[in-house]
Amino acid sequence: MTTYNIKLQDFEGPLDLLIHLIEKDKIDIYDIPIVSITDQYIEYINGMQEYNLDFASEFLLMAAMLLQIKSKMLLPKAPAEEGEEEADPRSMLVEMLIEYRKVKKRAALMRESMGQAALSVARKPMNLPHFRRKIKPMSLDDLLLGLQSLVADEDISTQIIARQEFHVQDKMTEIMDLLHANNNAVAFSSALDMGGNRSEVIASFLAVLELLRLKRISIRQKEEFAPIYMFLREDN
Repeated sequence: MTTYNIKLQDFEGPLDLLIHLIEKDKIDIYDIPIVSITDQYIEYINGMQEYNLDFASEFLLMAAMLLQIKSKMLLPKAPAEEGEEEADPRSMLVEMLIEYRKVKKRAALMRESMGQAALSVARKPMNLPHFRRKIKPMSLDDLLLGLQSLVADEDISTQIIARQEFHVQDKMTEIMDLLHANNNAVAFSSALDMGGNRSEVIASFLAVLELLRLKRISIRQKEEFAPIYMFLREDN
């Protein structure tokens, strides 16, 4: 019994072969010369040296479809009724080729993306250490000392405070936003030293006091003379 094997190394399927024939002859895909394309397609299949009937079934099925379209194109056309247009026998083939060409382009983009992804190496998950702060509560006197240290380079008693330019409510919002942006904990000096003038520092300090009164934040210090930290209360 003779064994037939079709060797199809250049084309992934019948539509791939048709796209090749169309692009080779620079044919308009919407106006395919079906007689010429069918003859080239049949010639290619007949010229194959090895056959594999399981793999070739799609190619043989396409050949039958092309021959059917070719026969319809060669037969005399029946007169169409008034107001009706005769359907083009090639329309289904054209739709199949257009969709296949779209899929082929997207497949090429996916292969390119996979090639780029193969050059990247994902970092393994890291186990970061968890720090716990043990700090004692602060009193109002301690806060006043912290405020004094921020303005220690000037003589407070001789300063003339200008009309207030900042609202305490706005500073309260800024401090809460600062806490949320820094994992619910910031240094006391960071909340007061925002690059502003003396009026802004005072407004920020009053905002801290108001947040403490409303029990929206807490303030602690690890040890004497250590930095003071503000924390967002868990119930907020």
